[in-house]
Amino acid sequence: MKPEPEGISLNLLSGFYDYLTFTEKSKFRKNQIKLIDIRKGEKVLEVGCGTGALSILAKIAVGESGEVDGIDIAPKMIAAAEQKARKSNLKINFRIAPVNELPYPDNSFDLVISSLMFHHLPVKVKKEGLEEIHRVLNKEGRLFLCDFGSPHILTLPLMYLILIWISSTRYQLFGRLRKLINECKFNHVELRKKGLFLEYYLIKKN
Repeated sequence: MKPEPEGISLNLLSGFYDYLTFTEKSKFRKNQIKLIDIRKGEKVLEVGCGTGALSILAKIAVGESGEVDGIDIAPKMIAAAEQKARKSNLKINFRIAPVNELPYPDNSFDLVISSLMFHHLPVKVKKEGLEEIHRVLNKEGRLFLCDFGSPHILTLPLMYLILIWISSTRYQLFGRLRKLINECKFNHVELRKKGLFLEYYLIKKN
């Protein structure tokens, strides 16, 4: 029997996840897509896709000639994402899979997207996930990663009070995620934006 994937599954939240986070219609998600500069015809993978908000916007951006896949460890999240894609009449390939065991050949994608997922992962799985992302990206591929990082001075007390008790998130609050990215052989790490709570990275494989 295959072991359960490591990390936090949000399966139980699938029914109201969009009410707790930002949907594909939100300004937050649309601004994320703008930061990535997705091109027509690209092959895109979203890891930890949840209910598919960014996958849907990515598919619109790449057009008919492009392809989008999304993976998540929560079956109910994948089911919700598939339903939303069908409703939007968009062909997106969703599947259940963990980030540290991506079911794709080497050099499969031009772009991998990860939003608010890495803070759920134990440090070991963060590293394995980054190595897997590096593997499936093509030579000129890039990773867009949005997640918690070292807090802004205005939100530092609040973030430490709420999140410091979670070991996987604490690692990122101490500013260690960028060092880990570099250790996983990515050659160019650009901090595109630092918000009050989140850091937005565009990371190139070569």
